[in-house]
Amino acid sequence: MINKKLSDEEIILYLQQGAGGQYFTLLVERHENYILKKCKSYVQDDDQAEDLCQEILIKLFLKVHDFKGQAKFSTWLFSIIHNTCIDQLRKNKKSVAQVITEKMADEISDLVDGVDEVPEEISVKILNELLEEISPEEKLLLLMKYKEKHHIKDIQLTLGLSESAVKMRLKRAKEKINKLYLKQRQKQDD
Repeated sequence: MINKKLSDEEIILYLQQGAGGQYFTLLVERHENYILKKCKSYVQDDDQAEDLCQEILIKLFLKVHDFKGQAKFSTWLFSIIHNTCIDQLRKNKKSVAQVITEKMADEISDLVDGVDEVPEEISVKILNELLEEISPEEKLLLLMKYKEKHHIKDIQLTLGLSESAVKMRLKRAKEKINKLYLKQRQKQDD
C-alpha cells in the first residue's frame, strides 16, 4: 500500500528507483486536473486541452528520470506544460503572443511601478507591444514569476540560469513594461 502523504518529490524518487506504476498513478491523480486547467488556458478547446494533457502526462512519465529535485516539482511540471502548449500553438499557427498576453493581462498592475490598477484596454496594448520586444525566455520568466508565482530559486533551477541572471532578466523585462506604460500614459494625456 502506497503512503498517499508522500511529497511529489518523494514519489519521483521512488519512480527513479524503479518503483511500480502505482506511484505514477498517484502523481497523475494529484496533478491531472491542474495540467488540464493549464492546457485549457492556452488552447481554449476542451478536446485539444485533453489531448495536450495526455501528451504532457506521457512526457512526465518519460522524463521522470530527468527531474533532479533542485527545484520544486510544480515548477518543473509547469515548464513542461508551458513548452508543450506553446509548441502546439506554433504547430497550429496560433498567436503565441496573443495567448501569453491574455494570460498576463491580469498581472500587468504587478509589473507596473506605482500603479494599483491598469485599465484592461491599456494593459492588453502594453503587453502586445512588450511581447514584440522581449524574447520567448523573458516571456516564460514573466509568466513563471508573476502569473504562476514561482520563487526565483525554482525558476533558476528549472531554467538552468544563475539566480542573478533570473533577477536581472526579470528586472529588464519589468523596466520595459514600465517604459511602455509611461509612453501609453503620455499618449493618452496629449
